[in-house]
Amino acid sequence: MTTSSTKIISKILLYVVIIGGAFLMLVPFAWMVATSFKAPSEVSSWPPVWTTKNAANSFTFKTQIKQKSTSASVDLATLSLSEFRNFAALMEESVSFDTLSVNLNDDPIRRGEIEIQLLGRDGAPANYASQVDEQLFAELVDRYSAIKDNVPDAHAKSLRDLPVEDAGRFLDGFFNAAVYSDGGFVKRVVLVSSLRAQYSRAIERLSQSVETAMKELPIDTDATKEMKARIREESAVLLEGPVAALAKSMESLESYRTGTTGVTELSELERIVADLRSSTDEIRKAVSEIIALSEEVSAGDARMSLSVRQLERSLESIPDGLVQWSDLLDLYSDIKVFYNESQNANLSGSSIVGRIRTDAEVHALLSQFIESWNVERELKDYLLSAINPSNVRSAVTIFLDYLDRDFKNSLSQYFTNTQTPLEVVNDAMNFLRTSLLVAANPELDRKVRSAMDQNTTYADLVALFREVASSAGQTIGVGGIVANLDRQANISGQEPFADFIRRRWKETSLVGTFSKVHSDIFSELDLSIKPVEVERVYYRGIISPSGAKTFDIKLAGIHAVWLKDDVPAGKANFTFAETFKNFFQNYVSAWNAAPFGRYYFNTVFVAMVTTFVEIIFAAMAAFAFAKMDFFGKNLLFTLFLATMMVPGEVLLVPNYITLTALGWVDSYYALIVPWVVSVFAIFLLRQHFMTIPNELYDAAMIDGLSKWRFLWTILVPLSKPAVITGALLKFVGSWNSFLWVLIVTKSPEIRTLPVGLQNFSSATGSDYHLLMAAATFSIIPVVILFLITQKYFIAGIARSGLK
Repeated sequence: MTTSSTKIISKILLYVVIIGGAFLMLVPFAWMVATSFKAPSEVSSWPPVWTTKNAANSFTFKTQIKQKSTSASVDLATLSLSEFRNFAALMEESVSFDTLSVNLNDDPIRRGEIEIQLLGRDGAPANYASQVDEQLFAELVDRYSAIKDNVPDAHAKSLRDLPVEDAGRFLDGFFNAAVYSDGGFVKRVVLVSSLRAQYSRAIERLSQSVETAMKELPIDTDATKEMKARIREESAVLLEGPVAALAKSMESLESYRTGTTGVTELSELERIVADLRSSTDEIRKAVSEIIALSEEVSAGDARMSLSVRQLERSLESIPDGLVQWSDLLDLYSDIKVFYNESQNANLSGSSIVGRIRTDAEVHALLSQFIESWNVERELKDYLLSAINPSNVRSAVTIFLDYLDRDFKNSLSQYFTNTQTPLEVVNDAMNFLRTSLLVAANPELDRKVRSAMDQNTTYADLVALFREVASSAGQTIGVGGIVANLDRQANISGQEPFADFIRRRWKETSLVGTFSKVHSDIFSELDLSIKPVEVERVYYRGIISPSGAKTFDIKLAGIHAVWLKDDVPAGKANFTFAETFKNFFQNYVSAWNAAPFGRYYFNTVFVAMVTTFVEIIFAAMAAFAFAKMDFFGKNLLFTLFLATMMVPGEVLLVPNYITLTALGWVDSYYALIVPWVVSVFAIFLLRQHFMTIPNELYDAAMIDGLSKWRFLWTILVPLSKPAVITGALLKFVGSWNSFLWVLIVTKSPEIRTLPVGLQNFSSATGSDYHLLMAAATFSIIPVVILFLITQKYFIAGIARSGLK
C-alpha cells in the first residue's frame, strides 16, 4: 500500500471518528428536543420513535365506557387552594340516569374537533331498549326480592334496596354489583376466589360437623362411646363421595379464572351453577343418610338424642352458601338475557361530532350568564371586569377569592386574625354539605335550607349541625366542628357569628351554581353531527390539564345502562392552526406550570451581574500578576491557583453559614456575591496579558497613562477574545448553577431556571415531556450566545496558551 493511499485512509478514518463523535454528542440533545414535542404517552413508548402525534392533523384516541355508577365527587388534585377550602360547594350531583360517561384513556385533547362513535359488537350503531317486557321484568324483580336478604355476605350491601320501579335503574344497580364495580361477583377472579372459598368451607364443615357432634365426653358410657365411634366411622365412608365431588368442582373453577373478557360468560355461568347444584344435591343426600344412620344407631338413646340433634342442625346448614351462590348466579344469567333481548332499537347514527370551545368563546358565554344572573350588581361588575379570556379557566378561583376578601372584611369588625374564623366557617360548611349528601334525606335538606334563609339562632344552628351529622353517621366528626365554632363565637358573640354562618351557606350556594355553569359552558361541545337520541355532550376535565377526562353524553330519555355494553371509538381532527398549537403545547404548558418568567429574569440578572463584576475583578488581578512587580507576587499567584484544587462542595457549608450570619439567605446577594471572584478567570486573563509586550506598557507609562487607564483602554481591548472567553464561561456556569441556588433560596421569586426545572419531578415520577420542553427553552439562550461568540472563545483559548 502506497503512502498516499495510507494518508487517504487515515483521513477517512479521522473524518469518520469526528463525524461519529459529533453525532454521538448531538443525539442526546436532539432526543431532548424531540421529547419536548411529544405527548405524555409517547415519552415512555417502546420502541421509541422520533415522530409525535402532536404534529398530526388527526389521530384516534382510546376510549372506554365508564360502567360503574358512582356518586359525584371532586378531583381534589386539580383544585386551587381556594377551591380546596370550599370543595363541598363545588360538588355536583351524581350523573343522571340518562348520561353515558365515556372515559378518555389517552393523552388530553385541548382543542379541535372530537368524533365519538357508539358502536355495537357487530360494528353497527349501538342498540338500546325502546321498551321492555314489563311482565318479565316484574318476575325478575320478584325473584330478586325473594333472595336479596339471602345472598353471600360480601355482596349483601351492594344488592340491598335496589330501585325496582324502573327497569333501567334496576339493571344499572344490579350490574353495578355484579359487573361494573371492582368486586363485582361475576368478575372472573372474584367469582373463582369466592366459590373456591365456599367449596373449601363446605368440605371442612362436613368433616368437622360429625367430629364435633359425636365427640366423646367424660360423662359418656361405654355404650354411648361405642355408638358415637360407629357413627363417625360410617359417616366418614358416606362423606367420601360428596367430598370428592366438592373437590372436583373446586378444581374445575380454575378453568374459569381467565378468558377473553374479565367477566364470566353466560355459558360458563351455566356450567358453574350446574356444579353448584350438583354439589348441593350430593351434600344433601349424604346429610340425609348420616342423619338416618345416627337415628338408627342411637335408637332413641336419651344420652345420644342431644348429639344427634346438634349433628342434624350443623349438617343441614352446610349447603346454604352454595345455594346462595347458585340462586344469585342463576338470577344474574336471567337478568343478563333479559337485558340483551330487550335491546330492540338502534341509534339513528353512530357518530357524534363536536368542536371544543376556545377560551374566548367560553368567556363570551360565561359573560352572558353573569349578566343575566340574579345576584347583586356589584358582584356582576366585579366578575365581568376580573374575568377575561386569558384567565377564564380560573373563574371559580377568582369568584372564591372575591368572596373570601369580602367575608374577611366583615370578620375584621370582630376578629384581629380573620383567616382562622374563615377557615372554621369553611370547614363547617364543607362538613354540613357533605353530611347532607351522605344522609340523602330530602326532608332534612329542606330543613337546613329553611334555617339558613331565616334568622336562626346560633344554638339552633349548632343543634342542626348535630342532627345532620347524626343522620349521616358523622357524630364523631361533628364534635370538633362545633368546638371550633364555639371558640370563634365566644370572640364575636353568638348571634353575629350565626349571621356569618348563614351568610357563608348562601355564598357557597352561589359558588356551587357558578361552578356548575362554568363547568358546563367550558365542557360542552358544539355539536355538528349527532344521533337524534343524543341531546348534548360534555368534555369533562378539560378546564384543568391534570385529572381524569370523560365525555358525558346526555341522552334523550334513554337510560345509559342500555349502552354500557357497547364499544366507543374516538378521533380528533385539527385545523392547521390547531395542529401548530398542539405541536408547541408542551412549551406553553411548561411555561405556565411555574413562574418561568420570573425564573428567566432571575437567571439573566444573576448571570449578567456575576459575569460583569467577575470580569472587572479578574482583569484587575490579572493585570497586577502580569504587568506589575511587587513582593511575593509569584507566591501569592501560586496560592491563588492552589485554591482551584479545593472542591466546591467543601465550601458549601462555610459559605452558607456566612450568608446566614449576614442575613443574605434567599436574596440576590447570596446568588451573586460568593461567585464574583474566579481564580480561573484571573489565570486565563493573566496568561493572555503576558503575551502582550511589556514595551507597550512602558510606552503607555512614558506617555502619561495611568495603570487604570492602560488596563481598560489598551490591555482589555487587546485581550477581547480572552475576556469574552472568561465571560462566556462564567455566564454559562452561573446560568447552569443548581445546587447552590437550591440551598440558599426558598421562594420562587429568587430562584433561577435550573432549580425551576424540578417542578416537573416528584416522588411519583417526572413529566418528561414538560421537563424536556422547559430544559430546551432554558438552554436556548446559552446555545445562541455560544454560537455568536464561538470565534472569540476559540481565539481566547488559543492565545492564552491553555491546552
